[in-house]
Amino acid sequence: MTPPPHSIAIAESESVSQEREENGDSSVQPLNPFAEVDSPLSSRKAFLSWLLLCYSTGPTSSMTFTYIPVSLQTMANVLGHEPGRSAKKCATRGAIRCVVRFGSGEVDYNSYVLYLQAIARACEGILTIFLSGIADYSHYRKSSMLVTIILFGALALPFAALTHRSYAVLTASSVLFCLLTTIQGAYGTMEASYIPLFMRASGWYQQRPRIKDGRAVEAPSSETQPDSAGPTAAKRAFNKGVRVSVLGLFVSNVGSLTALLIGLVIANTRGQASVTGYHNFLLAITIAGCLTIVFGTIGGFVIPSVPGKKRDGGNLLTLSVVRFVSLLKSIRHYPEAFKLCIGWILWNTAYSAHNSVLSLLFRETLGLGQSDGEYTTWTFTAIIFASMGSLTWMFTFPHSKIKVKGWAYSFLAVNMTCVVWGALGINRHVPIGYKHRPEFWIEQVLFLSTSSALRSLNRVMYSSMLPRGREAQFFGLEITLDLATGWISPLVQGVIQNRTHNLRFPMIPNALLMLLALGFYIWVDIEKGILDALKESGE
Repeated sequence: MTPPPHSIAIAESESVSQEREENGDSSVQPLNPFAEVDSPLSSRKAFLSWLLLCYSTGPTSSMTFTYIPVSLQTMANVLGHEPGRSAKKCATRGAIRCVVRFGSGEVDYNSYVLYLQAIARACEGILTIFLSGIADYSHYRKSSMLVTIILFGALALPFAALTHRSYAVLTASSVLFCLLTTIQGAYGTMEASYIPLFMRASGWYQQRPRIKDGRAVEAPSSETQPDSAGPTAAKRAFNKGVRVSVLGLFVSNVGSLTALLIGLVIANTRGQASVTGYHNFLLAITIAGCLTIVFGTIGGFVIPSVPGKKRDGGNLLTLSVVRFVSLLKSIRHYPEAFKLCIGWILWNTAYSAHNSVLSLLFRETLGLGQSDGEYTTWTFTAIIFASMGSLTWMFTFPHSKIKVKGWAYSFLAVNMTCVVWGALGINRHVPIGYKHRPEFWIEQVLFLSTSSALRSLNRVMYSSMLPRGREAQFFGLEITLDLATGWISPLVQGVIQNRTHNLRFPMIPNALLMLLALGFYIWVDIEKGILDALKESGE
């Protein structure tokens, strides 16, 4: 008589534990009877190497979001002129009306940066579709991630030499910025796809977890687990996903802090902003690229390869398109995962757009050049507050009785308040709306702490609803659909900014996107999504 699957798992677990004891390895704790005992990701070494990869991308990623856009903003301001007055140089503080050459015409100097972001995110989507389609097969997950991370760092190296103020240098910097943004989606897909794999290694798919009243609880022992398995195995597996998601973001933030700390030191030791201009930013970007290459190479060679699914014919060039079309057709099988995916995308689009606009508004309000030193401090503390938010949630979640979706609602409410606050400043007679220095600092604490926690929560909820063997493909879908709408947002913002010359107007569509995202978070049923994934996986 063939024993039930859970008995086989327990037997394998006991045999492995007994073998380790015979070898004198008494420090190793018994394995989770529902974990995949032969998973290459079940070891601490695998987890630490993945965290090292997350750290390696942090430095260059932070530069792509902070120093590079404002460097382009400064270059465009220096090379631009007031509308209709080609001989009149642009102001550097306050309500700045400045246009710069873009293609065959001229655009607002802030719109120049926003248009570049739209172009880069569109390119990012194309590359992500291809990589997410092949990453679940064989060893492509590891090799793709390693190549993209090294390339990501290499593209940041030339910036230190781009100090000459000319349209040729502005064009070269713009191209590098677009390439960096494009590569970001590729390694992001690879990194995020490891979260459900770590959850599986801890036993997520070996039992049927339940979400009761919005909280992870154990499955009924009569269905899937023996009494000896312990009553909290499902909760431990869900908490494993929480830890992996949060620690991955936290370590990436530590990498960002490393680069931003270097930038802070450079800004305060290399000379005044009025003398060195944005050259301090360019040097910090190059150093960040070096850090990414070094630590990415180490982590990439240490992390184990994960066996993927076998490919049923076809070539890699067509495989990605076929799988993406197949993925879209599977909406009827995983409707809850797609609902959450859409809500997550809408929120992330608004979140990214708001951060982009606020960074440009910070320097325009406080002065280009004059505020560069404070800007390095502001971007440094931003990562600290973001890390504090996700870590606080990680330690609070296991002990809290708040429903999973309740956390999402509260985080979204704070986010929406911060965005609407900026839109209030459109009226020049209203004294608030990011018109004063303290407002930027208060917004940073509230917006970034809750956003970081919500991002971790999204990754965990989404991972729990993914079918086995299609993790990279589904995370690629999230990033790709995000990019499909993400390029539209900066494009719309660029058009609005080009007409109004007021960075507070683009905050209106961001507020509307967050309101729409809230509707999808309310609509999704997490428990049903988990059951759908388990059923389709044959668990």
